[in-house]
Amino acid sequence: MTNTKSSLLSGMAVLAACAWLSSGCASNETASCCTPTPAATAPAPAAAPAAGQAKIPLKVVKADSEETAGEDGKAANAVDGDPNTIWHTQWQDSAPPCPHEIIIELTPPASIKGFTYLPRQDDSENGTIKDYEFYVSNDGSNFGQPVAKGSFEGGKELKTVKLVEPQTCRFLKLKAISEINNGAWTSAAEIGVVQ
Repeated sequence: MTNTKSSLLSGMAVLAACAWLSSGCASNETASCCTPTPAATAPAPAAAPAAGQAKIPLKVVKADSEETAGEDGKAANAVDGDPNTIWHTQWQDSAPPCPHEIIIELTPPASIKGFTYLPRQDDSENGTIKDYEFYVSNDGSNFGQPVAKGSFEGGKELKTVKLVEPQTCRFLKLKAISEINNGAWTSAAEIGVVQ
């Protein structure tokens, strides 16, 4: 009975979070970063599509840094659908400072309304993004000006950034300008898109 009750409560929290996200958030000139209220603190899956909408396959094509010697911090972990794995920039033997960036391909190209960032879900905050810029491209080389930029608040919950206007693209780039504790690193459990 306890497991059923716990599952029911978890399901209600996810439904509340989905309803909150679909209701839209206040926007500013660039984009609005929305974080759930304390009543909906359970992170939702990073790239969960809307009901009846197929998930866009994401593939990392480039990251400026990744830690593969001291831990499994490869960039591909940021889009593997597993919130327990992370992309982490290099920290063993060298710790290149921010900014850090990751380029992700959408297959096929798609119209997106924003992106999501799920910080690492373990006990550490190392690499949690504070200031960010978000870019889109059709060729993976020419990204132009950011379509969104801002600052994330601390916490482990899913962060959602909605664009002022939908963007059709084949590639997206997330640039981490700074880390929440002014460290040199960047990390992400999951990076996804909002359709």
